Amino acid sequence: MAGQGVEHHTEAAAQVAEPVGAVVSAVASNVVSTAASSRWLWLCSAAPLAGFALLTLAQVPHLLFFVQGFAWVLALGLLVTGSRTTSAAGAGSLQALAALLVLLLAAPLFSSVVAIPTDATQTSTALAVTPQRWLTLGAFQLYSSALVLPALLVLLGRLIPQPGRAVPVAVLAFSAGVFLLLQTDAAQLLALTVAMLLLLLPGLRAVQVNLMLWLTLLALAGLSYLALQQPDPLAPVPYVEGVFALAWQTDWRVGAALLAAAVLLLIGLYAQSQQDQPWLAAVAGYYAVCFGGSVAGVTPAPLLGYGAAPVLGFGLMLALSLWGRSPPAAQARL
Repeated sequence: MAGQGVEHHTEAAAQVAEPVGAVVSAVASNVVSTAASSRWLWLCSAAPLAGFALLTLAQVPHLLFFVQGFAWVLALGLLVTGSRTTSAAGAGSLQALAALLVLLLAAPLFSSVVAIPTDATQTSTALAVTPQRWLTLGAFQLYSSALVLPALLVLLGRLIPQPGRAVPVAVLAFSAGVFLLLQTDAAQLLALTVAMLLLLLPGLRAVQVNLMLWLTLLALAGLSYLALQQPDPLAPVPYVEGVFALAWQTDWRVGAALLAAAVLLLIGLYAQSQQDQPWLAAVAGYYAVCFGGSVAGVTPAPLLGYGAAPVLGFGLMLALSLWGRSPPAAQARL
């Protein structure tokens, strides 16, 4: 009887283990296949490594290391989830997600206005209104444009080639531009404008010119001009906006390494765009403008400096880019 009981439990365990093993095998196969088909994206891994090295160099508090590390864990979770989602990304779903992101971009405008000192003595005699650019989540604040714009560009890039989507894309892009203007975030607005140009260029080369989308681009350029005329009251933080200056001031080899990490990020995104995800060229353009803005000290250097929002935005961007693009063989096994 005891032997029969052991045999029964063994068979039950085998019955449970078989489907679990199949699922684990399918997931592993899917991840490996996705990694192989998106091999250029591995170049982007240099950026977070350089970022953590720079935070060490800047001797930031341990809490910032924890926040940055936790953000990367969440970003990797988003990436894996997106790469495993094999259902087709319908135009309606893409459009709804893009609208949600634009609303998220606007959310800081409805937060309370805070006055900050603008003179060196930090007195209350000279005050300016803090730009409303951050989403407040308890004790944490997330830079809304860094969280939203990379993913929004992927969604717009996937919508543009689809018939009947020009009007929604134009409305979403222009709305995002208006919200960035109201946030007085000139660098991010300029980055959005350059990225939109890169999204529209393939259609121009294919002689598929959509007048509404090009007029939207001109409108974004006008909004960028207006934003650039407004002063930014925020001083750069060395390990956020001033990472390139900090690196070069430390040692030219540190500066060169940080610059190489930024270039590898751009190369990885652009090279992958030439294979199977064309909208990543626009994302590369967006990051390039952000890096230029960081050199000028007016916007954070995404992934290279401290900031949870750029990290989460990067993970969300890749998740949406890989959504529904798993290799067919992996899909069949799932």
